[in-house]
Amino acid sequence: MVVYMLKNKTVIYSSNKQAEKQTVMRFQERDGALLQAIYDNDGFLTRRHISSLFWNDKTIRPMERRLSKLRHSEYIHWPSEVQRKTKPIPEPICWLGWKGILYIAGKSGFEIEPPTRVNENQLRSLQERLRKIGIRWTREPRWQQLEHDIEVTDFRYAVERSVCEISDLTLEDWIPEGAFRSNMDKVDFRTVNREGKTQKRCKGVCPDGYFVIVDEKRKAQGKPYRARFLLELDMATHDNPSFGVEKAAAGAAYIHHPSYKARFGSNSGRWLIVTTGEVRMKNLMRQTLQNTKADSNLFLFTTFDRVMQHNLFNTPIWIKCGETEGSYLISE
Repeated sequence: MVVYMLKNKTVIYSSNKQAEKQTVMRFQERDGALLQAIYDNDGFLTRRHISSLFWNDKTIRPMERRLSKLRHSEYIHWPSEVQRKTKPIPEPICWLGWKGILYIAGKSGFEIEPPTRVNENQLRSLQERLRKIGIRWTREPRWQQLEHDIEVTDFRYAVERSVCEISDLTLEDWIPEGAFRSNMDKVDFRTVNREGKTQKRCKGVCPDGYFVIVDEKRKAQGKPYRARFLLELDMATHDNPSFGVEKAAAGAAYIHHPSYKARFGSNSGRWLIVTTGEVRMKNLMRQTLQNTKADSNLFLFTTFDRVMQHNLFNTPIWIKCGETEGSYLISE
């Protein structure tokens, strides 16, 4: 395998086919960190996120020059002119090109032969070979879900920001939605329909993310110190009864399920439901309580504006089913 980043340079071909000029791009440590960040965030990042992570103290121009070089060398891609006209793209985004995903595979210790030609068949073959070794390559974002997926990234960085503000807390793990989509757990559960009859259901559960917070102070005291959370961002696209059955009832059953323990080593955890506003939140809480009964304590609710304005852990922005006062995500 040719590991392009280890050679510390790559050839970039000009988009001007008449000139066919070549320039040399030297691969930098920051380039690798950028590619890893894109991969870790389910395969894409907005320019806003990239700027915040890697060019926070600089103007936009140096970032754009570097991203352009990475794009021309096929480490990253961004929407084409046709995609910008036909796809719902709320803000500029970047995802990994074939050289970018080969960098990720090489860093993970896998030797994957690069495509002999860059065409659709070769790239599909590469994607399949990567999938078999557990490397997820997002060749294009999920266009219809893009606004939702950007909100997930915003929430992740809100978690990281909040953790940084509290010395005793650390973010031990974050598993993105893509990991669940590629290897989804299914659970059996029961619900009561409108006629009052009990129905048995089976559903795959796919959180928008899963993360673990470690409380170092409790750890030093010999107390339980890990808090596990599953994320569900509600963009108000489901009706309330659908949420109560498809999300809440299935989500509660998942935490109790053997597959959950096999995956995470414990049957502890809570669902964090973030939605668009107060009215929607109250409706979701009512449906959750109706469909989960005693298990409704496994769910905490808040709104997008609260997430962006407050610390997620030491501010009482989370509401329990049947209550009106907010609670803390992690308490003493």
